[in-house]
Amino acid sequence: VWGLGAVLLLVSAPALFGYLRSSDGAAAPAIGYFVPIVLGAIAVAGLSLLIPDWWKYGIAAGAFGAGFVLTGQLDYWRLRQREKPGHVVVQEAITVLALAGSYLVIVTVPLSLPLRLGWIFTITALASFRSFRVLGTAMAPRRALLFAAFVAQLVAFAAWAITVYLPYQEGVFVAMLIFIWYINRGIIRHTVEETLSRNVLIEYGLFALLLAYLFFTSYQPRPS
Repeated sequence: VWGLGAVLLLVSAPALFGYLRSSDGAAAPAIGYFVPIVLGAIAVAGLSLLIPDWWKYGIAAGAFGAGFVLTGQLDYWRLRQREKPGHVVVQEAITVLALAGSYLVIVTVPLSLPLRLGWIFTITALASFRSFRVLGTAMAPRRALLFAAFVAQLVAFAAWAITVYLPYQEGVFVAMLIFIWYINRGIIRHTVEETLSRNVLIEYGLFALLLAYLFFTSYQPRPS
């Protein structure tokens, strides 16, 4: 499965490159458009170690494949100025699902703590960079890279604290990382776009309350 995943990764990247690049000889598509390939490959390859039933794994792989096709089509429409407001919501949902799948693999597969934190930092930075560069109002590449590093640093630190001091089940662990990523990435985006309104603060405040609820209701003391 891992070998097949590597082959599909090598095939899908140039295919997506040719699909997104316009026919008038314009510049190649930005790196952010290829992030779903990386996140999907990590999730699908890692899930092969976690899902023993072949049909369940087939459903999961098919879902990630459908998400890859859909996000490629939406990116195609965006590059050709045919994006509609609802497309951003769909892209956000696909990014969250791909990131959650990658997180689940990283926190479940037995890895050393430095390697696990390194992977969490990397995939968080990739997802954040895509969000800042591709979704909504595109940021400049250097600014997007800097803010993506800030978000990834915070999520990696939270993952370290949860791993060392606050033992949680894998599913809750992943949900907490997703909420931390979503809140901080969203606040940075709205601040840069100068759209940080009261409604936005209420939205992220509710997510913060949900994060606190998961924290207090799912904590499992370490065995003595």
